[in-house]
Amino acid sequence: MAVRTRDRIVDTARRLFNRLHYANVTTAMLAEAVGISEGNLWYHFKTKRDLLEAITEDFLERADMRLSLMPDAGDVLGSYVHYLDVLAAELRDFRFMYRDQVDYGAHSDALEAQLPEIYTRSVENLSAYFRAMQDAGLLDMPDEEVHDLAVNAIIILRYQLEYLRESGQADTEGSGAVSRGIRQHLTLFSHRLTPAANTELQGRIGALAKHGLKNRDACVMKD
Repeated sequence: MAVRTRDRIVDTARRLFNRLHYANVTTAMLAEAVGISEGNLWYHFKTKRDLLEAITEDFLERADMRLSLMPDAGDVLGSYVHYLDVLAAELRDFRFMYRDQVDYGAHSDALEAQLPEIYTRSVENLSAYFRAMQDAGLLDMPDEEVHDLAVNAIIILRYQLEYLRESGQADTEGSGAVSRGIRQHLTLFSHRLTPAANTELQGRIGALAKHGLKNRDACVMKD
């Protein structure tokens, strides 16, 4: 079934914003990339802000899917790596939303309204994984520190791309920025893991980074 023009515009805009930064993409560039006239583009979306609103709808669906994930007591580390894999895909697919707020200013109304709940659920989500590691005897950490660990992990994972941009470092597709953020958050608690658990988690995340690089290269070639 043919993809609707509106959906093609939204997907192409997201990809261009990710690759070139939100502020650098013009409506003329977007129309050319989609293969339509600017008039046709304006028929569907009057402004780039309208496109941001539409992309936000997809982002919220993805975030809700990620936040529904829970640890598997039978394979705690494997389930955590799966969670990170889903998060990494979200960071890559909506890279500009994590990186370019300085360009587009305030979030969309829909995202602004749901942000407090997203952060609350994110803390609860990560805390559940860390507590599962405690219960499995893999993580040696007092209960009262788990909440702070979850908050700090979110800060690193959420703001890594924005930090790289503002510090003048590579933050676009193919730079490995998302994978670096995933690895860096491990420094918060790797010293509290058992040696075997740390080795296993580092190895699985290393494999995940290679997998992500292949996926990213495939997307760039397809684009």
